[in-house]
Amino acid sequence: MANTSPRPLPDHGSSTPERNLPRLILMVTAVALAIIGLLSLTAVLITAFFQGTVWPGFVAGAYICLPVAFILMILMVISGFRTRRRA
Repeated sequence: MANTSPRPLPDHGSSTPERNLPRLILMVTAVALAIIGLLSLTAVLITAFFQGTVWPGFVAGAYICLPVAFILMILMVISGFRTRRRA
């Protein structure tokens, strides 16, 4: 019995999944829009609580950013299903 060290296994690629740039951009955009929408909604609620006049930009930010972020997140889920189905 020879006293040799075991041979390393061949590397057949990285163990980490490959980064998909369009999905990453879609995810970052969805998160950024969700944060902007939630901050706008918070500003509207705080202003309304103190019975102040709400700036229309905050209302528009909440009305536009939150639904768009939700749609982008749905697209991320669909993209994940399609990626896993192909694999």
